Amino acid sequence: MPPTAKPDASVLIPTHNRRDLLLRLLDSLAKQTHDPGSFEVVIADDGSTDDTAEALKRLETPLQARVLTLGSVGQSAARNAAIEASRAPLCILLDDDVIASPELVAAHLAAHRENGRIAGIGALAQLPYAGRGWYAQAFARGWARHYARLEHEPARWPDCYGGNFSASREALLEVGGFATDVPTSKDIEIGFRLEEHGYQPTFIPRAAAVHDDQKPPDRLLADVVRQGAGYVGLAKRFPKMAPTLLGSFRLGSPRELALRRLLIALRFPPRVLVAIGAIVPSNRGQDLWYEFVRKLTFWRAARGQMSRREWSQITRGLPILMYHAFSAKRERERYIMPSRSFVRQLRLLRALRYEVVPLEEFVDALRTGRRLRRRAVVLTIDDGYEDNVSVAQRALRELGLPATLFLVTQRLGADNDWSKQSAVAGRPLLSCEQVKQASAEGLEFGAHTRRHHPLPDTEDAVLQEEVSGSREDLEALLGKPVGAFAYPYGFVDGRAMTAVRGAGFDVALSVDDRRATIVEDPMRVPRIEICGTDSPLRFLRKLWL
Repeated sequence: MPPTAKPDASVLIPTHNRRDLLLRLLDSLAKQTHDPGSFEVVIADDGSTDDTAEALKRLETPLQARVLTLGSVGQSAARNAAIEASRAPLCILLDDDVIASPELVAAHLAAHRENGRIAGIGALAQLPYAGRGWYAQAFARGWARHYARLEHEPARWPDCYGGNFSASREALLEVGGFATDVPTSKDIEIGFRLEEHGYQPTFIPRAAAVHDDQKPPDRLLADVVRQGAGYVGLAKRFPKMAPTLLGSFRLGSPRELALRRLLIALRFPPRVLVAIGAIVPSNRGQDLWYEFVRKLTFWRAARGQMSRREWSQITRGLPILMYHAFSAKRERERYIMPSRSFVRQLRLLRALRYEVVPLEEFVDALRTGRRLRRRAVVLTIDDGYEDNVSVAQRALRELGLPATLFLVTQRLGADNDWSKQSAVAGRPLLSCEQVKQASAEGLEFGAHTRRHHPLPDTEDAVLQEEVSGSREDLEALLGKPVGAFAYPYGFVDGRAMTAVRGAGFDVALSVDDRRATIVEDPMRVPRIEICGTDSPLRFLRKLWL
């Protein structure tokens, strides 16, 4: 049907040599609940050499369909050409291998009418590969789990997928369209730029479609290889993407992590593991095996794009150690470190040629992607007890070592009233004058809320006050900016991270009990708790493992 009035949406479809799939998609669009005559379809033919063009000329459809005949320009350039040619304020991008549900167009339109500054992520159900192979079946189940998660968790730019995606034409032009110089993962790259420009990725479950690309296992595996290599390039191009793209290597059980390291070092071919998966019993077992194979394939490809130093920075990182109280006596408890043990640990670090660096040096590495020193370690102390200065700072000063101390700002000059059943309950805290004196002598300080409330259990208004208020208190006391925050008890969730980010902190420390890499999320940097009961051997094990 030729164009008539200005359409309310433009459905943009890049295509290349997929005549039958394209015609199937167009048939599903002609059956939309939203009047097919009120939206347009722009088909960007990316140099097809089959009879796609002739088939489109013969097509009888109620759709307002236009065809852009392009050379072999590539998918991104084809999408951009379609965006430029679109006449509607809303662009809905579909891959030619999807089948639109009847409500797809209406759902995208409704979501953007409710909020015009979103990047819409339509639901996609993966149709399993019709041939044999457990890997493709597990892939389809993994795809379903991903979209099920979006039903309950906020979407972000890594969830953007151009197979079923919407954004205003203005937004797409504002960010410069799809990148033509990115070899893979172009969808999440534009999702990142849209989010940076204030367009919130939003899952639209009613905008559903079926994805039917019929990729056999070897092609699915090849996609993961391209993804692993491509993520490294994207992380270098956009350092802010690095925590999300490359920050997951150390996630998983110690056994899984050790096995993955070994197989990567041995350059073990993932195809062998795919073959083994055929004998794994039950879908559940195969799903777990699929995840292991996928991660191994991804990280093996990513390793091939990095130097040995870069690989070490991303996969090993540095230990950020966390202490609490100290005692000049032989007092020994989980949260109370005897001074002799503390000094022994500091000297052990020096003997092992570790270099204690300020927390700010790690924050700078997070911000810039700059390399960390090879054997760096960071020292942090939580809560702000009087003994943090009288015992710990004295030992640090004698050895010339930096540390960052996190304060509960509205308990300064009082005592610990939050640890009812602990040996540190009622323990005296530093006064404001002691804090100012210690700061003048070189000790660094960060915020630890106002009253040490567990943030995930705190109401929104109180949470904001605890976080932003503690920064205001500390900056007023010290007369200088405060950029570091530590979550009380290490408890953190999305609300807490949002509040800390909104308060303007550069970094926030949790207690995830693992090394920190330069691709961590700055709002959830892990630390390793050092207990007063740790033997020298246990201290070394925490430091190394």
